[in-house]
Amino acid sequence: MSLKAMAQEKVERAGISNYSFDHDVLVMCGVRYTLEACTCGEPDCDGVRLRKSPKVIGRVLQ
Repeated sequence: MSLKAMAQEKVERAGISNYSFDHDVLVMCGVRYTLEACTCGEPDCDGVRLRKSPKVIGRVLQ
């Protein structure tokens, strides 16, 4: 199973329906999360970790 599929499952299991993916970045409420594999070994771990992406400041085109 891909990280994207595992993240989608995690979000839906949490009852969140308002989300999208921008390539391999999860977007919820305007906040972007990068997807990482989790290898913590905890019994309840779902194998995916979400890390808040740094804020991207748009450039002004002249």
